[in-house]
Amino acid sequence: MLVQPQVQDVEDAAEDEDDDNEVSNEPTPPSPTPATPSPSPTQEHIPSSPQAQTAQTSSPPPQQPSQTTDILMTLLNTLL
Repeated sequence: MLVQPQVQDVEDAAEDEDDDNEVSNEPTPPSPTPATPSPSPTQEHIPSSPQAQTAQTSSPPPQQPSQTTDILMTLLNTLL
């Protein structure tokens, strides 16, 4: 069973929403600026890990031999 909203309920909800959306005239205190540490001049470059280097220089995996294709074709023909 559906109940139609009453006109008074809708007006009350609209007033409540207007109250929630009002902008306060009170000034807000400025937010503190976070202290950002300056980078140290003695910081050295960190070399990348050997694993990352091998990932860049590795060749793609070798292709499967054509024997797999032959086996699959034989299986397909057997099933037909």
